Amino acid sequence: MDTRAQTPQDFAVGVSVLLVTIIGVLAFVQGSAIGVYESPDVQRNQPIADRAATYLVENHSVEGTRNLIRYNTSGGISESLNKDEANPPGTLVLDGLKSNAGLNTATQRRTNASLNVTVVNASSLEAGTRDPAVDDHGQRLAWGPDAADRNNIATTSRVVKLTNATGQCDPVCWLIVRVW
Repeated sequence: MDTRAQTPQDFAVGVSVLLVTIIGVLAFVQGSAIGVYESPDVQRNQPIADRAATYLVENHSVEGTRNLIRYNTSGGISESLNKDEANPPGTLVLDGLKSNAGLNTATQRRTNASLNVTVVNASSLEAGTRDPAVDDHGQRLAWGPDAADRNNIATTSRVVKLTNATGQCDPVCWLIVRVW
């Protein structure tokens, strides 16, 4: 029979294996554990926000570049989204974006999601706010209804730069899409 007891090395190896196992489990399930506490509205609308942001970046980017968005040009993001803002009263804002990106998901149980698209300058982010950037003509770079007093908002963002907008996006801007 061996009279050897547990050595400090045995203890260190055992505790290390235990800690690595616990950290691995927490890292693996962190998304699903947090998702339990999110609102069902946010969980349902997150893919819609992701799809809208991806659509905007893919369809308004300058060919051959990454995340350089055509802003104040033919087919630019401002022309596209401002066209949606000029809808007659009583129609939904950003209908063109919703239909082109495949976001019209209304059923008998659920209504079409409301969208807000905002371009935020890096200086606003440094100041700790998400105020919309303002272009050379004094226009706020925000489209859709205001999301300030809303609850359970799904948000996604993309890092972008804008063409034809001097003084903006230095060094970058965020394209933020909010859905509720």
